[in-house]
Amino acid sequence: MVKEKKLLVLDTSYSLEAIQKRGLIQAVTCRDLNGYFNHVWSVHPFATLVTSPEWTSKFGKPVWHSLTPSHTFIEGKIGRYAWLKWISPLNFLFGQVGLFFSLKNLIKKENISIIRVGDMLYLGLLGWLLSRWCKIPLVVRVGGNHDKVFETTGQPIQKRIFFNRKIEKKIERFVLSRADLVAGANQDNLNFALANGARKKYSTIFRYGNLLYEGHFIEPENRKEGISLLNELGIKAFGFLLYIGRLEKVKHPDHVIQVLADVRKGNHDVKALFVGDGTMLVKLKELSVTYGVKNEVVFAGNQNQEWLSRIIPLAAVVLSPHTGRALSEAALGSVPIAAYDIDWQSEIIENEITGLLVPHPQQKKLSEATERFLTDKTFAKKMGGALRKKAIEILDPKKSNLHEIAEYEALLKRF
Repeated sequence: MVKEKKLLVLDTSYSLEAIQKRGLIQAVTCRDLNGYFNHVWSVHPFATLVTSPEWTSKFGKPVWHSLTPSHTFIEGKIGRYAWLKWISPLNFLFGQVGLFFSLKNLIKKENISIIRVGDMLYLGLLGWLLSRWCKIPLVVRVGGNHDKVFETTGQPIQKRIFFNRKIEKKIERFVLSRADLVAGANQDNLNFALANGARKKYSTIFRYGNLLYEGHFIEPENRKEGISLLNELGIKAFGFLLYIGRLEKVKHPDHVIQVLADVRKGNHDVKALFVGDGTMLVKLKELSVTYGVKNEVVFAGNQNQEWLSRIIPLAAVVLSPHTGRALSEAALGSVPIAAYDIDWQSEIIENEITGLLVPHPQQKKLSEATERFLTDKTFAKKMGGALRKKAIEILDPKKSNLHEIAEYEALLKRF
């Protein structure tokens, strides 16, 4: 009898509430790799830190949700007891200890094969403890370059937990050097992991391909109703610059405001559409006033994947100062992209071959690249077409699944 393969994933990217609102269910259920894993449990250890009051109570025991017959989503709480909410650190500790033992029992009861974590800090430590206690392999997926993030923000990655970057560096090296498999989301992220203790022999790349909503793979000309969505925002098709991502300092969304101001001085009648949310929202609104483009900036907030797939192909230019998965989605939309040469962006944006790549963080160069696209529509269309072709090549979901399965098979053979 063939032994069933089961996976436990610790990930804090999104709560289930956010996943449902943004249509990101594919990014979760794809973890079974089309049935390779018989069952997957995805866990957000402290989901109620970011959920709304209407979703669930902030305190208590973890809540289990059945997404499909083969996928369960577990949401941990920010504290175990409501009466202890005034002593947050202790309450958090009680909640996490309870979650740890719940997951340990789950691993033993279900005979889970592998633990995978979405970062090498808090989740890395939690995953390492579980994997060693239960004697099963640990996979660490590295979805960011923490050193570059720190260079930009000057802040620890998880400052509410670890307080300073020196502590984080020690934890990263501890976890990465002990992981049984390290998978970067791209080459840049993998290079960061290798420079911080990951063993090259047991390292690979798991790209975004199989995480993406299937609507992004549809030919752009076959995506309908995008214009009506834009009309609701007061924006014309091909009359806007598009930014998709978190409104946080590390992502440089303020540069988009400056680019908009620059190209409008060149008599380009375009607006800027921001899709996403974050702590810089108020500052960006103030900046739009400072640069005299208040009426040309539209903040759409977070939107679901179906909405995004329909409006991306209608952008005049996509601006990517520093983008992760959203860059993959935009690339599949066959639109011209102006980007900084940072993180993994050069892996998909080749200057004047699949887009325009400029030195980071030279905002004026980003403005010049954007203006070139707006002025030379033939060149812009050529770059957009070439970019989609490359995106399909490196992000093919079937290839991604096969590669991940091969890596998991090799990992399980070692155990």
